[in-house]
Amino acid sequence: MDVLEELWHGNIAPQEFNHIEDSPDYQNSLRLVNNNRERLEKGLSEYQNDLFERYNTSVDELNSQSELDAFKSGFKLATRLIISAIT
Repeated sequence: MDVLEELWHGNIAPQEFNHIEDSPDYQNSLRLVNNNRERLEKGLSEYQNDLFERYNTSVDELNSQSELDAFKSGFKLATRLIISAIT
């Protein structure tokens, strides 16, 4: 089966090719984010904590949209490069 068929049938998940999580720099940044979030949440009132959670949900949605756009742009660029290479 070729790669396009594998992708079509769901046997390839492009998001699984993200190797940044193995990076020590990424791990350190993630640890800092989590530590700072925990420290911040401890000092918030219930209302502020709820507002902070809604803010984080909004940021997560925005990041997800940005990641999708970056994926599409990368896919388009790769396609253009392939077309250029074979013509």
